[in-house]
Amino acid sequence: MSGQKPPFSKVLIVGAGPSGLLLALFLAQHDIPSLVLEAWPWLDTRLRATQYGVPATRVFRRAGLLPDFRAASIPKFPAICWRRVADGEKLVEIDMSVVQDEEDRMTVLQLGQMIQIMYRHCMDPEKGKGFIDIRFNHRVTATGQDKDKAWVDVDIGKEDEEKRHERIHADYLVGCDGASSAVRRSLFGKDWPGQTWDCRFIVQNVFYDGFEKHGWDGGNYCVDPEHWGLIARRGHGGLWRVTYGDPAVGLTDEEYLARRPWHLKAMLPGSPEPEQYRIEQTNLYNIHNRCVDSFKVGRILLAADAAHVCNPMGGYGCMTACLDVDGLADCLIGYYEGKASEKILDTYAQVRRDIFLKYVDARSVKNLNRVWKSNPWTVLEDDKFFGIIQELNKDRQALKDFLLKISSIEYDFKQHYDIPTPEKATGTANGHRNGVEVAVEA
Repeated sequence: MSGQKPPFSKVLIVGAGPSGLLLALFLAQHDIPSLVLEAWPWLDTRLRATQYGVPATRVFRRAGLLPDFRAASIPKFPAICWRRVADGEKLVEIDMSVVQDEEDRMTVLQLGQMIQIMYRHCMDPEKGKGFIDIRFNHRVTATGQDKDKAWVDVDIGKEDEEKRHERIHADYLVGCDGASSAVRRSLFGKDWPGQTWDCRFIVQNVFYDGFEKHGWDGGNYCVDPEHWGLIARRGHGGLWRVTYGDPAVGLTDEEYLARRPWHLKAMLPGSPEPEQYRIEQTNLYNIHNRCVDSFKVGRILLAADAAHVCNPMGGYGCMTACLDVDGLADCLIGYYEGKASEKILDTYAQVRRDIFLKYVDARSVKNLNRVWKSNPWTVLEDDKFFGIIQELNKDRQALKDFLLKISSIEYDFKQHYDIPTPEKATGTANGHRNGVEVAVEA
């Protein structure tokens, strides 16, 4: 910046989940201070995402996280397939071995483990460089702003103690506080356009030796109107993640869990009884596809699940969240370092919202319908995506190129920097293409 005073001095991030911590890390790489506020007294390690596509992996690499993610992950993930639940027949498969030696191949790791690694990086004096301050037990109750700053009102203290109230200011406020975002609600109330699906999504870690016995590995999407979901190997020691949607409406959590043996008997190979497998940790969710009207209101910005959510089939949720944060970081950094004007923040808000609505929303709905609404006996012939996979399987190089391609949900915000850079001269930056490219994705 040639000694010029930066246009802002601190970013306030609400939410110490993956998007909030990732944003703080990117900013710290450029010596931009951030304060991260988390309502919970600890990191959120509930069962959520476990599989992250190549676009997200590229973000992890740029953040310096990928080596530690790889070290904690399973050594290989051989394939992703779609199975018919009624007879266990494998309908079509993507051979992931074609990219097994590529640095940017898909990442497989429980999100709870990822968050813990991210937190360690934030607190590391070499990686976070002392520019990241994370405070737990800080629950946001309101937000506000004027032409010079933004702020949050917070209740501070543990659940069982008397709270103290404080107002915290910063130059910009970023809501990374998830689907129940207090920041989003402060801006838009309950207005969050989209839909909530008529089902309950049940997620559990399962240990069952029948997977190995019956030759299952990798990721297995299950196609069935009653027992749809994803079963995938996710960790060491025989850990598998079993997720399924229950189409029953209006039951209590206890009633949904009482139906679990029926689902697992249908979905797991060998049709096991409950005493044949062990379940550790369970979470139940509603699933939604929603997007807020604007990702930016004055000095307050939204990213990731605070701005939009989608159903979990296909792994678009966390992948899109990573791309939001990566893009917002580039915009804040460019403005801070004098490479772009403040208008680049408006560009972030418009572009990332457009990408969600044009690509992510539609594709995630197709992924859900593929396993839930399709006819399991005719989907192989009816689904165009399956036809594409069958053709790609005839040419390993073509399949590899498909899996590693630059996706239409990626976007290079550095092309909006005012000062030309060497990367812009070649039409790429940070591994992204300039602009948006149409692509077919699972």
